[in-house]
Amino acid sequence: MFIKETVIKFYHKTSFRVIAGILVVAMVATMFLQSATLVAISRSDNMSDAAVNYLAENTEYVNKNRPQRVGEYLKTLGNKDTLEDYYRLASTQIAREEYNDALGNIEKCISLYNNEGPELYEDLLLKRGCLQVMIGDYDAALKSLDLALARDPAAADIYLVKAQIHAQRQNMGALAQCLTEYLKLVPGDSSIRALLAQAQFTKGDYEAAAQQYAEILDKEPNAEVEYLYGLNAVKDSDFATGEASLTSAIAKDDSFDGIYYYRGVCRMSLGNYPAAIEDLTVSIEKEDMLQASYYTRGVCLLMEKQYEKGLTDVKYAANRNDNEEITKQAQLLIAELEAAQSIEKVQLVKTAEPGEIALPEVTLPPETEQSLNE
Repeated sequence: MFIKETVIKFYHKTSFRVIAGILVVAMVATMFLQSATLVAISRSDNMSDAAVNYLAENTEYVNKNRPQRVGEYLKTLGNKDTLEDYYRLASTQIAREEYNDALGNIEKCISLYNNEGPELYEDLLLKRGCLQVMIGDYDAALKSLDLALARDPAAADIYLVKAQIHAQRQNMGALAQCLTEYLKLVPGDSSIRALLAQAQFTKGDYEAAAQQYAEILDKEPNAEVEYLYGLNAVKDSDFATGEASLTSAIAKDDSFDGIYYYRGVCRMSLGNYPAAIEDLTVSIEKEDMLQASYYTRGVCLLMEKQYEKGLTDVKYAANRNDNEEITKQAQLLIAELEAAQSIEKVQLVKTAEPGEIALPEVTLPPETEQSLNE
């Protein structure tokens, strides 16, 4: 009896160990497969992330469900001799954002390519270019992308990836050229047209930027584009267009940076000082571009012969240093007033000439400019 119980206990104890061992192995294997088949890469909402977007959208492994990914991953564990083997492995590495390793395997695919089809070769070249972008090797990426483009000039994605490189390098001319070529192939892409307008604005081609903004507004009127169109017009000294565009934007959404200030500048430049004073007062109340708003309102008040109020605003601007040029001109204006001994004797017309008033540089809003640089 004792022997029988001992055997039974030993059997159950041993069985438990075996079962426990199997469960541990299974759990470890499951955790390993979950980790190995993880998809870390994802499509970005930022239109300037063209390289990662191409990889996310054109790597079949990324878009498979987990059981399918497990099956694909297991196929990568054996010997690798063929283009298909290395391509499959590169796909799993792209999914896990292991870009250097993926690049090495895409290079092997290219070396093994033997006329399996032009689409495959173009995909390999474009993937190589995108991976080179992801690791920051922009010169090599441009060579890969140009090779792909030579084989398929109608591949719109290539122009976007090249545009991303030029944006990173702040080469606005080359960026604008790539976006222009893309829009020849995809003319209805308003988001890319807006990026083109921003690039043209940044490189000082305001007329070209205005054309892009106008085309967008013809199809999709919206406050943000009207605001940007207005800034472009102010920068181009087209104050009538700037006032009209900013007024339309304000009616829809007045939360954009400096929107009342810039409309105030337009109205001042058009000689409508009372309306300009109203806008600049709103800008001050919103604590938006304070130094510039106080200084410009001060000039408008002086033009309206509200000398004491105008001088108070100009002095406020002179005591701030948000913009060195505005500080300097405010101080010069105060010196001129003091030298005249009487405010009424100051030659205000000269002071208020739009071209002689120091205004802060008209720039794209930070979140808009960031979209060009990311």
